[in-house]
Amino acid sequence: MQSINSTQGQWLGDVAIKHAGTIEALFSLAVLNNTSPTESLKAGTELTPSEIQNKRVINYYERNGINPASSDAGSAQVVGRGIGNMTVNIDFIVY
Repeated sequence: MQSINSTQGQWLGDVAIKHAGTIEALFSLAVLNNTSPTESLKAGTELTPSEIQNKRVINYYERNGINPASSDAGSAQVVGRGIGNMTVNIDFIVY
């Protein structure tokens, strides 16, 4: 069986849906790859795929070029913004 690689922003659930066709495959994917179902994946993580459970979903994702990536791990976080970093009458105007 050919291995698959994760992409930026994917967690195991995204991989399960794209390559097995159901979220239920998440747990077998975790067992096959000796990892936690909730662990964040780094881009390019090599995974052993679980068995295909819903070929229609897989075909739909492939046909429409869908690559789910719902994790926020690795995303840039804005620092120094928001109400906690504002000064009244300078960048927080009170009317």
